[in-house]
Amino acid sequence: MTGPGARTAALDRLFSSTPSDPLDVLVVGGGATGAGAALDAAARGLKVGLVERADFASGTSSKSSKLVHGGLRYLEQREFGLVREAATERDLLRRLAPHLVETLPFVLPMARRRMRVKFGAGLWAYDALSSFRSIQLHKHLSPEQTEEMLPALPQDKVSGGFLYADCKTDDVRLVMEILIAAARRGATCANYAPAVDIDGGEAGCAVVVRDEVTGEEHPVHARRAVVAAGVWADRVERLVRRDAPERLRPSKGVHLLFSRADLPVSDAAALIPDVSGERMLFVIPWHHVVLVGTTDTPYSGELARPTVDDEDRSYCLEAINRIFDVELTPEHVVGAYAGLRPLVAGKAGATADLSRRHRVYELGPSVVGITGGKLTTWRRMAADVVDSVASQIGCSARSSTRNIRLGSSDIVRLSLAVTRRAALLGIDDAGVASLVRTYGDRSLNVLDIAREEDSAAPLVEGQPAIEAEAVYCARAEMTVHLEDFLARRTRLALTDRSAGTEGGRAVTILGDELGWSGDRRAAENEAYLDAIGSERGLRTRATR
Repeated sequence: MTGPGARTAALDRLFSSTPSDPLDVLVVGGGATGAGAALDAAARGLKVGLVERADFASGTSSKSSKLVHGGLRYLEQREFGLVREAATERDLLRRLAPHLVETLPFVLPMARRRMRVKFGAGLWAYDALSSFRSIQLHKHLSPEQTEEMLPALPQDKVSGGFLYADCKTDDVRLVMEILIAAARRGATCANYAPAVDIDGGEAGCAVVVRDEVTGEEHPVHARRAVVAAGVWADRVERLVRRDAPERLRPSKGVHLLFSRADLPVSDAAALIPDVSGERMLFVIPWHHVVLVGTTDTPYSGELARPTVDDEDRSYCLEAINRIFDVELTPEHVVGAYAGLRPLVAGKAGATADLSRRHRVYELGPSVVGITGGKLTTWRRMAADVVDSVASQIGCSARSSTRNIRLGSSDIVRLSLAVTRRAALLGIDDAGVASLVRTYGDRSLNVLDIAREEDSAAPLVEGQPAIEAEAVYCARAEMTVHLEDFLARRTRLALTDRSAGTEGGRAVTILGDELGWSGDRRAAENEAYLDAIGSERGLRTRATR
């Protein structure tokens, strides 16, 4: 069954490395950039390992705005090179992962005609930076067309708008596809395996890794280590040298999610101003909910568990209620999350003004770091850092990731095959779409389990995820905790008011697959509810 492999076996392989038989590259960090580095290095024929302190994509890579985009807002910062690079990567990812990277129309509504010149100039620049080969060149909308695409807008209150196109994705599932592609090329990946010490020398390095499940620590030997730890990069660098400088200024971004009944936006996204008019917010139809965000504020708290506080929530709600013909309150929030951006320090000012460019640098002998960047440009970031490492160890192979498919070869044929198989199991169209979007070609493996074990029923009433997914993720996707499955393997923590716990099917199925005792099941459920409640900043609507 294709996946990143069994966790215990992966750790055994990593711990078997020796100074005389080291890995070529050990990547520290299992988000988008780390996964990309593992894939890039493995595709060059290098012997690769990857370790992640918690679950794969549990940091910034699961807390994004779910967009693969050029970054229209970066034009205000004159980041023209970044916009061009991101637009190029966006169009490439549409080809490499068509089941995950989906074209999304964006509407810029205008209340005043004088805004037409400003927005129009920006969108011409956006098209130009895509070499006028964008998904769709922008166009002007009449007031009637604008209101039709955004039904929540108050009628007869807009003077028109603009339409342009970008893409949306499921950030965690994108990371999982990158990891699986890396594993297929020989990379060994393990979650819940933090680096606790790094000893680098000219001949190579030894990274002491802890197995968080057993508590055991072992050195992993590699010719070079790549630290792609996101907002944890400064802390990991201090494992190499205690006097390492602060390179990052984390910024917190908050998103709220609502039902489409409460915030009707059809299939088009919107870019709206906040109450101050200083920042634009995304309003994005995502899965079967609507996502609103993001904030951008300096952050100095605990890196592992940023939370959505009352001020964050009020900021988003005030903007929505002001622009749209709705009166949303905290009670309407279906899900919420807070993420941290690893912005590279370098100039004074608010975090909103810091660059989203990435940086490759030496942490110490045989240890290379990469920080900054954004989800859309993960492949370019990975190629840059592996280029640096490859030159040091005498590898002449070049990056080939622009030609590596991620999880789906023929999306039309796949969808037809899944539809036929799913119909025999009573799975509806929403369930088919969810399976294809979540697992790509591997959705057929999930349907095999559903047929063999009579597990095609929904995990939660009204949600498309089915019971077989819990079995599959326990067996093939290194699920260790209940949170891994409900928050990341599926996205029920974001799309379901009960965070996927209603009925208790997920913990029961995972417990059966992973051999959890009754006490362990209760502890997993309690820990998950506490984590989601803390992140949302609201009590989780689920029975404890």
